[in-house]
Amino acid sequence: MKPPARPVKASLRQQGYDEIKRRILDSHYAPGTILSENQLAEELQIGRTPVREALRDLAGGGLVQIMPQRGVMVTQLTLHDIVEVYQLREQLECFAVRLAALQMTPEDAAGMQADHARAVSSMTRGRLREAYDHSVLLHHRLITLARNSRLTQFMGQLGDQVHRFGLLTLRNGRASTALDEHAAIIAALLKGDGPEAEDLMRRHLRADRAMVLRLTLPASLPDDAARLELEHVLA
Repeated sequence: MKPPARPVKASLRQQGYDEIKRRILDSHYAPGTILSENQLAEELQIGRTPVREALRDLAGGGLVQIMPQRGVMVTQLTLHDIVEVYQLREQLECFAVRLAALQMTPEDAAGMQADHARAVSSMTRGRLREAYDHSVLLHHRLITLARNSRLTQFMGQLGDQVHRFGLLTLRNGRASTALDEHAAIIAALLKGDGPEAEDLMRRHLRADRAMVLRLTLPASLPDDAARLELEHVLA
């Protein structure tokens, strides 16, 4: 009988990538922060080479910007990013919830309700990050229920930015309201009312977007012309 296989340890490059990414998404490294390879290597207790490779991978995902002779900067949350990400989310996730309403099984419904109950329980106990982790499972379940591989792929490409914006709204007082909105979406799905669930999802995403914009507008919109442009884009 063969001994059980040992788990494969992640490479130093992957370890560095995962930890730096986590710190960026959790705002430990805030937008605009200049990252030093030497400092990161010391903090993470790995060599400079895997740190450098990890930073290149993160640059490919848009989380950092490599600036020759200046270092590596955590990318800013720009107006352009916010508008594009939420435009795509609205189209893709409203499409997903419409399909999910047609294909949801009792087991799927039970899973959504269980995730939501855990999120509410965590919120009641003041565990905001835990509540967030449970609540975002609703979005993942809906994408899976759509049973569209390309939709899953596109949403995966948006994943880091979605997570980054979601944590931003979490830290600024929207968690409880967002959970109420999730409850309404789930209730519509349980009734098999796809159009209502789609409308509720659209309202939910636009409320998220509005908060992210309020938090970033001062830096992103320096003049009245830019504000008028934003109003035109979001009309």
